[in-house]
Amino acid sequence: MSSCTRTRPDRRRTRAAALLLAVGTLLAVSPAAAAAPVPLPITAVLVDGAQTSLVVDLSASTRPAAVAVTHDGRPQQATVEPVVADGLAVTLVVDTSADGATALPAWLSAAARFILEAPGTTRAAVIAGSAPASVTAGGERGRAGVIRALTSLRPRGERDTAAALSLAERQFPTAETGRRVVVLYTTAADAVGERADVLAGRFRASGTILVVVGTAAGGSYWASAAAGTGGFFAPAGDPVVMPALDQVTTTLRGRHLIRFPTPASLPATVSVRVDAGDLELAGDAVVPAPVARPPAGDRPWTAVVPGLVAIGLTVAIVAMLWWRRRRSGPASSTAQDRRSHPGPQRARHPAAPSAVTGQPHSGPPPARQPAAPSAVTGQPHSGPPPARQPAAPGPDVTAAGEPTAVHHLPAPSSGVVRGRARVPGAVARGRAKVPPGSRAEEQDRS
Repeated sequence: MSSCTRTRPDRRRTRAAALLLAVGTLLAVSPAAAAAPVPLPITAVLVDGAQTSLVVDLSASTRPAAVAVTHDGRPQQATVEPVVADGLAVTLVVDTSADGATALPAWLSAAARFILEAPGTTRAAVIAGSAPASVTAGGERGRAGVIRALTSLRPRGERDTAAALSLAERQFPTAETGRRVVVLYTTAADAVGERADVLAGRFRASGTILVVVGTAAGGSYWASAAAGTGGFFAPAGDPVVMPALDQVTTTLRGRHLIRFPTPASLPATVSVRVDAGDLELAGDAVVPAPVARPPAGDRPWTAVVPGLVAIGLTVAIVAMLWWRRRRSGPASSTAQDRRSHPGPQRARHPAAPSAVTGQPHSGPPPARQPAAPSAVTGQPHSGPPPARQPAAPGPDVTAAGEPTAVHHLPAPSSGVVRGRARVPGAVARGRAKVPPGSRAEEQDRS
């Protein structure tokens, strides 16, 4: 008995000591557990040359936050500010296709409510998403112009979402990185012809945040594309439920931009800690190396090569035609010119009478005889022929009316005669071939 009574108090004291120790341990651990930071949701990294912007979600806290960024253990100068603030530039892309006509009134109402709740300095543009995609209002600073552009939209034609997004990306090129926001309202399941990761990379490279409001049919595609830019996909239900559209403004207001200088060596890992007073968040982010900006639309080479081949064939055909025309052009043009513009015809004079028979030559011109030897040197004339003397008015009278001395020689049997004529101031020598008929007549006379 006595041993049992002594044992029970000892057990109670032991249990009490263990309980006090456990309470003390909890009290000591609780402040440390409360001070442990919450993982920081970093949704996108936007690099713009010398400055990097992290798009983070701080919707869990409602207090102003302070930020600290370190790289390789060295603190970096950094700031944090909300996306929805002064300097915001918004492009509203509305699906105005005939297929999405039933949802168009809800899209127009949601877009109007969004722009009315945006800061007064917000610049806005409106793009109609049916083919061909076009800017209905661009660079509007007042809300009235944007509302007027929205109310003018009507359903028409086929959907052209990819072209509309490419057009939206080019709006407000001078806005700061992370301050450009594109809000797409569509019932399309995707952007035809462009993968979600390519679309996200293109928007991220331009420093633009994409927010998509659509039906559940395109949830997976648009969620992937928007999340890669720091944005989000807001499902609106089918049919569209108006209260669901209010989440766009609420969620976007929770997005913040943490800005700091881009590290000199990329890729680089930075550590970020955000103190919001009631909540402390921390996380790491990788600043990627710069890459070439993806082209608008993911068009494979199989679609581009046929066009290049067609252009090459066209150039080759044009070059061949030009070369052939250049070769045949001068000859054909010269012949054509000769046919079209014949030159002056050389006047044909009647044949001069023969010096022996007195009758005109009727046959071909006689063959040219070799030049006679010079009377002085005895060599044939090598220079130009002597100037032709004008013909005498008559056989026995000179140009001045003086008689000439002509030696008439009998016709020789060989048919060749040589003679000399004396004219005042000149002496002429020569020879002539006498036709056979003339020799016969001469012999008859004699």
